[in-house]
Amino acid sequence: MLINCPTPHAALLIAVNDASGVLRCPLHGGDVPGLIAAVQPLMPINPQLMAMAATFFEVDVSLHLAIEQGFADPVVKSGGQEADVTLYLARLAADAGIIAEPTWPSIPMILRGLSGRARIPYLRAWQVLAGGLHLNTKAVDAAEVAKYFDDKSV
Repeated sequence: MLINCPTPHAALLIAVNDASGVLRCPLHGGDVPGLIAAVQPLMPINPQLMAMAATFFEVDVSLHLAIEQGFADPVVKSGGQEADVTLYLARLAADAGIIAEPTWPSIPMILRGLSGRARIPYLRAWQVLAGGLHLNTKAVDAAEVAKYFDDKSV
């Protein structure tokens, strides 16, 4: 669970379906993609993220906004400067009745606009949206597989 933000600013990347079902993210202010806002220190971050989304959409979306509780990445600026923004990720459910504007960029478009280490948190966000945070994957042992395909028994 997200407790508080370790940086003075938060960026909320909200994935919203457009009319074709493509996930697009609204951008608003700041040098990094997403909704940017100053953080109130020592206050829980979830209500602040919900307030950012409600301010942008101009309606209360708290029932339809799913903030990914296992994802919070600092955004390192180009040149290796210390991060002053933490990236958070959310997805707005289709039953919220909000359709993404066609002018909002998709995550691949956002990634093309970033360079250097600033891309890493957004690449991870894309993986999380694709379900990568909750996957239970195992490596395949070549020796284990080889014993099932042993041609000596033929």
